[in-house]
Amino acid sequence: MKKNDYKQLTKVLHYVSRMDLAGQETFIMNVFRNINTKKVSFDFLCTQDGKGDYDDEILKMGGQVRHIQLNRIKSSLKQIDNTILLYRYLRKYRNEYKVFHIHTQHAMDAFLSSVAAKFANIEIVIVHSHNTSTIYSVKLHNIFKSLLRKMNIYRFACSHAAGQWMFGKDEFKVICNGVDIDKFKYNTIVRDSIRKELLVEDKFVIGHIGRFNKQKNHKKIIEIFYEYQKENPNTILILFGKGELEDKVIDQVKSLGIVDKVIFAGTCNNVEKYYNAMDLFLFPSLFEGLPVVLVEAQVSGLKCVISNTITKEIDITDSILRIDINQNSVELANKLSEFVEDKTIRYTDIDRIRNSGYDIKLVAKELEDFYIH
Repeated sequence: MKKNDYKQLTKVLHYVSRMDLAGQETFIMNVFRNINTKKVSFDFLCTQDGKGDYDDEILKMGGQVRHIQLNRIKSSLKQIDNTILLYRYLRKYRNEYKVFHIHTQHAMDAFLSSVAAKFANIEIVIVHSHNTSTIYSVKLHNIFKSLLRKMNIYRFACSHAAGQWMFGKDEFKVICNGVDIDKFKYNTIVRDSIRKELLVEDKFVIGHIGRFNKQKNHKKIIEIFYEYQKENPNTILILFGKGELEDKVIDQVKSLGIVDKVIFAGTCNNVEKYYNAMDLFLFPSLFEGLPVVLVEAQVSGLKCVISNTITKEIDITDSILRIDINQNSVELANKLSEFVEDKTIRYTDIDRIRNSGYDIKLVAKELEDFYIH
């Protein structure tokens, strides 16, 4: 890189927990892969210890992964300490970064991180909302939400619902969780290959991709599948992901006696291939911002059964069935059966998806222009 090129490079520091294989992080990486790296560079400041799933790729692409040791306890005093630590860190690097891009679901984190960045004289501070609820205190969220409105920052959200959750008013910009459409579109050759690899060539495959945590509602997934497979014994469930509740879900599967019908697939870097192998995507989350995996699943032409708590902004195609996750699992299993009776030919409506704003190439260009200007 020439010396004058470096001066024109806009450096962005993304503030995240850790760069693991999860929706928010996958979106950031999708942007990174498609942005013009001669104009914009990405580094990452992580608040959780340990190596992230995407760290090696980030380093290969010329990015840096840095860590900051913050206190994980959500008390007011500890959060003030964390704000001071973040301020000192950002002040040290204030001449290196033009943009500090905060990715979060809680207004307290958003506000305090913004305060630290502002006092450190970072030129552009962005708060990017990626969810519509939180596992932490909603009361604290609402208090800091009102304070966040007074901050001179840029406000992004993955959906209108996520923006309302974080900012309250419509004074935010929706950045669609774009994906690589060509990469995820349905492919029958790949389908046959993966189904053979998984030994499910003659099975009806229900799939789910998500971190094993409370939000993703794996307990309900297993309950629905258990009832469904009673009437449809030639069915397999495949679960991608990892997380703190995985052992609990494994125990649930064992207690129901369906170990031979549930595949715990872990995480992988080529998940696009496995969408092809699925026949139905089950996603009964308690809450979501706008799930990247549901965009990917629809690009792959999959029928998707999702909770009615998820914003309707995710309904890109006509392949969505919304369910009330408070209904008993027998009723929900019956709804699945009715939904899959429609034997519509599976395909990817590329034009519809692209026109809905989910082409990552267009999303990356939109962010590139914002960062630079």
